[in-house]
Amino acid sequence: MKKLFFTISFLIILSQLAISQSQINENFESYDSTQLPPGWTTFNNAPFPIDPLSSWMVRDTGRVLDGLATALSKAHSPIRSIGATWISSIDTNTNTTTNGDCWLVTSRLNITANDSICFWATGGSSGFSDSMQIWIGVDSLPPDFTTEIGSIYWPVGSTYGQFNFYKYSLGAFAGQTIWLGFRYCSNGTGSSGYAVQLDDIFIGNPIGIKPISTNIPKVFALKQNYPNPFNPITNIDFDLPKASFVSIVVYNELGQKIRDLVNQSMQPGSYKVDFDATNLPSGVYFYRINAGTFVQTKKMVLTK
Repeated sequence: MKKLFFTISFLIILSQLAISQSQINENFESYDSTQLPPGWTTFNNAPFPIDPLSSWMVRDTGRVLDGLATALSKAHSPIRSIGATWISSIDTNTNTTTNGDCWLVTSRLNITANDSICFWATGGSSGFSDSMQIWIGVDSLPPDFTTEIGSIYWPVGSTYGQFNFYKYSLGAFAGQTIWLGFRYCSNGTGSSGYAVQLDDIFIGNPIGIKPISTNIPKVFALKQNYPNPFNPITNIDFDLPKASFVSIVVYNELGQKIRDLVNQSMQPGSYKVDFDATNLPSGVYFYRINAGTFVQTKKMVLTK
């Protein structure tokens, strides 16, 4: 009876905890064309007005994109993403084509030494190129952002709607409070400018996740960590038969969240993630996976 009571109490505590090491973990599923995540903003820094439908906007998969007759909105997972189109380079007053300059800016962030930004993005098409820059602002909003930390170019011949993963370190801004901006700088002439779409944006201290097999597993699985007992690093393997948003969290015996090991959308496959318990005391710990409807918890022992 005591064991049953502890198990029930433990599960209740787990369900109530909501602490996360990530500063931003956004897949845009809770927002739409009229709403951005709290603290996020969009800016048009071109010296002319643009159609608001061409600026950064959250859309469902399969929605028509402004200025594109046949291309429909895509998402990395599950059904929504945020994007901008080449029509942001069109002056709605004079209908002339020039350089677009529309921005998507995150909420204010307090950066630590191990923080990075990770996201999935797609741009360009078989007949058009695209480009996007990632900027840091410390003291003011666009156009006064101070540092460009990344630039992505999708050449003519890119596969429309094919998302790729990008990661940039923010460690150089440790101890500072910043904004982070995505700048879509379309040209709108010739073959320049089509549509850029972003999804699954994570800002924080990412954990290294390594694929361990090219085969697609048949069922969801959470493996026993190895070695076990361990000191101070152990590995946890897990299988995903289909694309899922995956959370793997470590808890102590009191049900207190210790660390997020995985907190992102992932493609089908078999993976390994490390757990480093260097700064933790010896004892029993639990790790739990949530992937779609699959939930499982296992126990591990840290011995120092």
